[in-house]
Amino acid sequence: MAAELWEIRDFIAEVPAFAELPGKVLDALPRRLTVRYLRRGRPFPPPDAEPGLWIVRSGALAVREPDGRLREKLGETDLYLDAPQPTEPEARGEDTAETPAVAVVEDSLLYQLPLPAFEDLLEAHPVFAWRFERSRRERLERALSELGQGGRPEALMAATVEALRRREPITASPAIPIRQGAEIMTEAQVSALLLVEDERLVGLVTDRDLRRRCLAAGVSVDSPLREIMTESLITVAPTSSAFEASLLFSRHNIHHLPVVAEDGALVGILSTSDLLRHQGTHSIHLVRDAMAAPDLEAIARVGSRLPDLEAQLVAIGAEAEPLGEAMVTVTDAMTRRLTELAEQALGPAPVDWAWAALGSQGRREQTAFTDQDNALILDEAFDPAQHGEWFERFAQFVTEGLAAAGLEPCPGETMATTPDWRQSVAGWARTFRDWIEQPEPHSIMLATNFFDMRVVAGRDSLLDALWGTVRPLARSNTIFQRRLANNALAIRMPLGFFRRLVVVDDEQHDDRLDLKRYGLMPIADLARLHAVSLGLPELHTVRRLQAASAAGGLSASAAAGLVDAWRLFYVLRARHQAAQARRGEPLDNRLDPDRLSGLERDHLRDAFRVVDDHQRWVRAPFDVSGTR
Repeated sequence: MAAELWEIRDFIAEVPAFAELPGKVLDALPRRLTVRYLRRGRPFPPPDAEPGLWIVRSGALAVREPDGRLREKLGETDLYLDAPQPTEPEARGEDTAETPAVAVVEDSLLYQLPLPAFEDLLEAHPVFAWRFERSRRERLERALSELGQGGRPEALMAATVEALRRREPITASPAIPIRQGAEIMTEAQVSALLLVEDERLVGLVTDRDLRRRCLAAGVSVDSPLREIMTESLITVAPTSSAFEASLLFSRHNIHHLPVVAEDGALVGILSTSDLLRHQGTHSIHLVRDAMAAPDLEAIARVGSRLPDLEAQLVAIGAEAEPLGEAMVTVTDAMTRRLTELAEQALGPAPVDWAWAALGSQGRREQTAFTDQDNALILDEAFDPAQHGEWFERFAQFVTEGLAAAGLEPCPGETMATTPDWRQSVAGWARTFRDWIEQPEPHSIMLATNFFDMRVVAGRDSLLDALWGTVRPLARSNTIFQRRLANNALAIRMPLGFFRRLVVVDDEQHDDRLDLKRYGLMPIADLARLHAVSLGLPELHTVRRLQAASAAGGLSASAAAGLVDAWRLFYVLRARHQAAQARRGEPLDNRLDPDRLSGLERDHLRDAFRVVDDHQRWVRAPFDVSGTR
């Protein structure tokens, strides 16, 4: 092969769509290519060219929508297929675009693979065909599968609960005396006893229950075990992953999980010790340390370990939702412990309260790099004159503790230290009513955060009462929903990558990709919009989209595409932060395009387009006018 053809062959091998083709196929490709040099301003595709696949070697092409809006800018190694393509099904939540116009905006050197040769590759090589014959959603599913590979076989993600369970369950009747139950536990050398009645699991007694509920409480050891047992049990399936079990341990701050099969049969019990024998460092450790922290310094030490936890979870191949859940369980534990320490320092609260997390913590979507957004919901007995100072000091204590643990104060002061964000249930109801009935831009900005409220500590019923008023009000107000939709369209998705830059539009080219601003936030805004318009209680972005689809708010295909895009952005963000932690760098959300492979750039382009399509589709059902 001539030197020129070898050089073309080596270039083609660097193009992601061709990279996995066999060497012999790559060797033969240069002879099937047509080389074209097009001056700036020339029509594209050239009028004399046959249909085929175009590969940009140098220069630039601009792809525009029929209305003139820039859709994509193509540079070196990018592809443009000038041929009929399978169309993705039009469904509720998916926008269908007309054929774009393409212009040569720089003098360009291009290779063209004629349509028959292109079709030969599609037929002979499924790995090549996947890039062109599948929908963006299917390509995103594959991207997530590829990102999940590489975890160690012994990793927490790979093991099942059944694999970690060490022995058959030790059971007893809840009617036997406490003394006899303690003897059974001692003889079997177990720290928990499963209580069964009529072949049905009815309760659990642990060695801690024996100490606290029997000895310390003065209950006779001749009383039946049912008097000290835990009845409302959290259980786990034997087929669940050890990672799922670890989240249950962490979230509920428990040490034993009964293992129950799908048919209700008792299989055994899993303890935190079983899990820790398998995987030494995990969120369970951090939750334990947080809940036992004696002071703010100890809380700060727990917070300082969050980047290491994120890096470890990334290394074992944790998926997006479990990774976020693991991070939030630690943040929640630190928050709960800080509220306990605050009450120890200030004395008992004068009225009942609920500490609510907002934003990514409220939605259970945090990473190690985050700030704090929170609020206090107070009982109707709250009197600002009598109780205001206590709750001001309480909020100050907790937020300062979170800041010491690495959760920076919110730049917009959306925190419980702000008097407006410490209100009774009735006060909060009035605030939400004002936002909904007078949806000005500032009100909408605040509402987007506060519709993500979740109680972390205190009385859950206070927030439940508030949602009982607010959600029906928001669901019935179409003007509020329209303004919420406008907010969800405020961030325009990037078009892709051009050379070393992120292309946002004709004028804006950034040297970093902010994965929060240009990835996670727009999808969270769309999911919140659907949840509010349908009156749904879900908070997590993925669960909001899935619930909205089930309720008919958008198609299953559109919801799945947005979910996959969200997961891709989240995993890439977590990987980026894990790499920064390993290098000892400050964490951020801004990814250097130079660190992306060509395939990752292609995956991100697909994700951008999925979100952009839904943003455009949203305009009609929510009556949003104007162009972006």
